[in-house]
Amino acid sequence: APTESSCLWSMEKMRAYFCLIKTLKPCITKEANTILSRYYQLQRQSDSRNAARTTIRMLESLSRLAEAHARLMFRETVTVEDAVVVVSVMECSMQGGALLGNVNALHTSFPDDPCEQYKTQCEIVLERLGLTDILHKELQRLS
Repeated sequence: APTESSCLWSMEKMRAYFCLIKTLKPCITKEANTILSRYYQLQRQSDSRNAARTTIRMLESLSRLAEAHARLMFRETVTVEDAVVVVSVMECSMQGGALLGNVNALHTSFPDDPCEQYKTQCEIVLERLGLTDILHKELQRLS
């Protein structure tokens, strides 16, 4: 069985991977776009944020972050997973986000079961965005 340290990538391998993924130009799926757009709309309506500060640049940033996550995962399309991860990251970066409330990223650790953690995040995010149709499809994909 491989040891934990033998499974880790060297700096050289990581540099090569980052050079490779930089060349990817992922296309956003309809579902991912719907998630990001709905989240943006929710941010505009949220009482805890100044709607004047939530400009179209935020929506563009959400798209760029989702594309970056897709590249990191070596995908040619921006998936529901990429969009859910970006919404979670945005929520963690804001004090009192519109969806997840007060989440302090500094007080979290890597989950023992990342797939189960994603499934939980996916359920929370998509239910609160009212996107149950996308949620059902994503849960089927994960089964």
